[in-house]
Amino acid sequence: MATGVVLGAIVLAWTGRSALAQSTGAGWTHLSTEAGDLPLPGGAYQQTTTLILDIDRDGLNDFVIGMRTEPAPSVVWYRRHASGWTRYLIDDQVLNIEAGSASYDIDGDGDLDIVMGGDYRTNEVWWWENPNPDFDPETPWVRRTVKNTGDIGKHHDQAFGDVDGDGDVELVFWHQLDGKLILAEIPDDPQAAASWPLRTIYAWGDSPEYEGLAIADIDLDGTPDIVGGGCWFRHEEDGEFSVHVIDADMRYTRTAVGQLIPGGRPEVVLVCGDCVGPLRMYEWDGAQWVGHTLLPYDIHHGHSLQIVDVDGDGHLDIFVAEMRLGGENETSRTLILYGDGAVGFEPVQVATGYDHHESKVGDLDGDGDMDILGKPYNHGAPRIDIWLQDGANLPLGSWQRHVIGSGDYRLLSVHAGDLNADGRTDLIAGAWWFENPGVPSGEWTRRQLPQMGGVVAVLDVDGDGDLDLLGTRGQGSDANSDWLWLQNLGDGISWTVHDNLPSLGGNFVQGAVVADLVAGGTDEIAISWHDEDAYGVHMFSISPDPTEPWAIEEISPYSQGEALSAGDIDGDGDLDLLLGTAWLENPGAAGGEWPAHTFAPATDLPDRNALVDMDGDGDLDAVVGYELATEIVWFEAPDDPVGDAWTRHVIAEGVGYGFSMDVADLDGDGDHDVVLGEHKLERRVLLFENLGRGAAWRQHVVDGAPGAYDHHVGTRLFDVTGNGVLDIASVGWNHTDVLLYTRVQTHQVWLPRISFWHGAEQTFGLLGHPHERVA
Repeated sequence: MATGVVLGAIVLAWTGRSALAQSTGAGWTHLSTEAGDLPLPGGAYQQTTTLILDIDRDGLNDFVIGMRTEPAPSVVWYRRHASGWTRYLIDDQVLNIEAGSASYDIDGDGDLDIVMGGDYRTNEVWWWENPNPDFDPETPWVRRTVKNTGDIGKHHDQAFGDVDGDGDVELVFWHQLDGKLILAEIPDDPQAAASWPLRTIYAWGDSPEYEGLAIADIDLDGTPDIVGGGCWFRHEEDGEFSVHVIDADMRYTRTAVGQLIPGGRPEVVLVCGDCVGPLRMYEWDGAQWVGHTLLPYDIHHGHSLQIVDVDGDGHLDIFVAEMRLGGENETSRTLILYGDGAVGFEPVQVATGYDHHESKVGDLDGDGDMDILGKPYNHGAPRIDIWLQDGANLPLGSWQRHVIGSGDYRLLSVHAGDLNADGRTDLIAGAWWFENPGVPSGEWTRRQLPQMGGVVAVLDVDGDGDLDLLGTRGQGSDANSDWLWLQNLGDGISWTVHDNLPSLGGNFVQGAVVADLVAGGTDEIAISWHDEDAYGVHMFSISPDPTEPWAIEEISPYSQGEALSAGDIDGDGDLDLLLGTAWLENPGAAGGEWPAHTFAPATDLPDRNALVDMDGDGDLDAVVGYELATEIVWFEAPDDPVGDAWTRHVIAEGVGYGFSMDVADLDGDGDHDVVLGEHKLERRVLLFENLGRGAAWRQHVVDGAPGAYDHHVGTRLFDVTGNGVLDIASVGWNHTDVLLYTRVQTHQVWLPRISFWHGAEQTFGLLGHPHERVA
């Protein structure tokens, strides 16, 4: 910080930065209709209002632009998708729309509707009914009337809130040319109402006009209050509203409220939206409002003002931006005052020379950080500018790599489970298990498994409550189909070797899943061999006495030779098998045929896969990584997974192939994230954070050390540290180490109790539970 200016208790630091907010670790990517990055909103040369909201309920924000003057349309919305936005129509008529707008679920159907007010030429306020899910880019929404009374108009600013404490949300708006602040009750049947019940809660007869609205509990009594026009309005016991002046000279202003200083009442920030004047913050000292000028210069038409945590540090910041009305003010500023949560602000200039009118801050690309939606009033209109923040804050935390041990040859998979019943999750790979010392950085004792070449599955074979092991005698990728299972005698040290398993041949195992594939008995184990042309998908059935010979059958001659995942794909109540870009349909009875259904080409050789409900529609979708393609994708299951097409969605491109992948809710937000270990290229461990039903993703680098370790059938998710947070265990093709990645300075995350099907094996109960299969 260059110099400090102290105003009362407020510390301001002037940096003179532009374009990049270096002190916050954030940069910005500028997109614009001028560059063709998104379509124009229409042809109107006066754009009056904006909204940021999730219109289609897909977990991603969309945005709305309102306009006046010819030609139509007057209102459009931009629907966010994986690579940008598509413009949709809301109103195809020319309307005299004033600045300010609001959104709320007016009709109680679960989606957000919108409200806008008319300008000086009309006495109307309107609401538009969200048609979700029946969206069409060229079909307007139904527009209805909130208000159509009075001879003169101008309804600048609207806001929703339960401002009278009756348990119902009301709409509040100014009617400037009639000198009123109006409260509108939402009708019981808003679709049928010709207009809404209105009452005046404040009136004035002199000028200037009042502007600006925010809803906040100013006096901390539990009832939201109305803030605007340099005042705040409190609902009293007699049903009337009392008016309390904050600053009588700041009536014609934009208004924002937030807890900028810890403790006490929230602070109020005001700036003149249609004149030149100071940006001021007001704090309550217990007896009166004390104002502080926040910048050493005036703001020119600061018609964009918002309080929001821009940099994700937990402290509220202030966004303010200037207009270029009619092309004036060539050096107009786009500013963020970064707050420190105490008494300090650091102003940073993001951009210069843009016309901002009702510009807003919100997450526009679904990556979890705040972006800027910029809209001019008339300079350069029609136009939209967007600044996407390249934020460096990682809500999933940073990670530490631990090398917990190594094998004597190539390790083809990694597994987890408490083998010695000490309450700690151990790791298993190849012919060894590694005893958890209690802390990741401790000394992990490597213990040899008798006669085992490579563990394929961890499960309780004999039903005695401890975990046994299934595998072959093959070492690394040596061809071997001699099966055995190791009976754990309880301490993980003593084992009884059983070789009572038949074989149908195979080279080395690349996929295994433990699940109740044939209803009514014990679990079965499905196996996929690396040579898919020579070997189909095999299934073991454990004998009632597991020391007696087991049964094995080829349930399908068709295989893709890689990971297997189990789940009820067709919704008929039994568990099917995902092979990659094809799936095997469970016949529902022992000995039946498992027909194969292909939903995508296998030309890029699918490798790892998982079955999860990615889009939250109740059925299982497929996540797939490839051997010959540098992208990770998920396929959206249709209503009929046999007869209908599956929709392909790209999670990430340019990654080092999909030989190593797992899926789980890593941040506790209820959706599925993806972890990938690169086998080639940079050999990183990457985490893709799901930002809402698989529609957008944010990449985190877990391990970016170039070329250190490749990952092959690794990056498996288990709670190894026992803290309720998933860790990553991994192995590779070109090394023999066992790797564990744990989060640094993370917080406890409650993991949802669901059935989760993935990769080579299945996890039940709490995600990341150390047992790979628990009945």
